[in-house]
Amino acid sequence: MRSSPLRLGLGLAFSLGFASSLSLAQTATNLGAAHVLGLRAPDGDDDIAASFSAQLRLAARGAGYEVPDNSPAMEQEMAVAGCSSTGPDCLHMVADDIHATKLIYGTVTRIGRGRNASLSVEISLWDEGSRREVHRVSRVLTRAQANNPTDLREAAMRALTEISQNDIPPPVNPANPTLNTGTGLPALQVQQVIIERPAPARTPVLRYIGFGALGLGGALAVVGLVEAIVSSGQASSATESTPLSAEPYGSWARFQANVNYGRTQSASQVCDLASQSSGTDAAQVRDLCASNNTARSLALGLGIGGVVIAAVGAVLVFVDRPRAESAPAAQPLPASARLHVSPIFGATNGMALSYTF
Repeated sequence: MRSSPLRLGLGLAFSLGFASSLSLAQTATNLGAAHVLGLRAPDGDDDIAASFSAQLRLAARGAGYEVPDNSPAMEQEMAVAGCSSTGPDCLHMVADDIHATKLIYGTVTRIGRGRNASLSVEISLWDEGSRREVHRVSRVLTRAQANNPTDLREAAMRALTEISQNDIPPPVNPANPTLNTGTGLPALQVQQVIIERPAPARTPVLRYIGFGALGLGGALAVVGLVEAIVSSGQASSATESTPLSAEPYGSWARFQANVNYGRTQSASQVCDLASQSSGTDAAQVRDLCASNNTARSLALGLGIGGVVIAAVGAVLVFVDRPRAESAPAAQPLPASARLHVSPIFGATNGMALSYTF
């Protein structure tokens, strides 16, 4: 039977198109190695999480990733790393533990309650080289879809297709910042725009402590001054007292008239005589002497302590001066954070951002 030219032409065109598509798929699916970790199921849907994880591994291989078969579960790796959430530090420790350059991980959680509740599935790609989450996919599956292998396979393929499309390596080589668009056109020069942010100002901790010490020292000095005034007032009241004065100053006048009539002895000597004597007046004098000694001791101790603490505070405030006072005003602060903006020209135009700190 002779084939018509039309049939031969269609067959040749189909063969060439299929070979071309296969060649493009092979060149477009070289995404490197990636560990697909077993999905977490905090609400107890472990069977569905295990089935979906298996489908994700198959879909990842189809998308162009090299996926090992012995990747552990994310829950297990979080326990090994001591993580409570999938933050950047936790993902870095997990990737370091299993020597992975890329992680595909996720979570299966229930929406609502009951056995027929729908499920929310989140799948993410972590790139250890750039220390960032490349892309995240969210899907909602009914309970019937979650129990159907065909629906799970389709959901996994769609999720990995979207993730792989966003897994684009950086287009710029720092040593030679040129970009080949892959369209046969000459390479384009790419200019990086660098936005620098000054480092945050250092908190002057010692200065704050110094101000606190100044306040405390001043308060102690004030209390010491009050006690000194109390002690001086007691001495004046005792000196000016008469036998008819209010107690204990009346007792002081009567006792002094008996033992120090000519006022030849000092107040401390009168106190010593009262401690060796008996009677009501002597007892009142002893109490007055004890109160005056306490006031004088407090005045001396608090005054000296307050001055010392205030002096230490002043030294701390002087040592920990703000940078604006200790450095020239024209000296720029060092940059600790940079935002790199790189335009991309080619089949799909866009912009690449990177942030270092």
